[in-house]
Amino acid sequence: MSPTVPFWVVAIFYIFIAVSAVLAIKGIIKKQSLIPSILSIILIPIFTVVMVLSSIGRGQQNELEYFISSLGELELWAWFCLSIFIYLLFYWYLVLSHRNEEAKKDPLMDD
Repeated sequence: MSPTVPFWVVAIFYIFIAVSAVLAIKGIIKKQSLIPSILSIILIPIFTVVMVLSSIGRGQQNELEYFISSLGELELWAWFCLSIFIYLLFYWYLVLSHRNEEAKKDPLMDD
């Protein structure tokens, strides 16, 4: 049986994915950052499926070691997943900066 990463690493990964999906759905409903939210909804399942399926043939490495070694070997799937992960981090930045702007607004100044 292949080694695996600790449960807390898997939990953090799936919590990140779930919160990203919730933020994207909320963004679509509120029509805030609509295009980035739609793109996130499209990329999240692709990212998850590619990460899970690509880890099947990892041999005697755990998932994280296999991902890092695949990046080093310039495998397309690994770089694709890294790009999506970076995009999702950027999406979180967009959402959090938008919330920061809303919090700074004075409610009495709204028209």
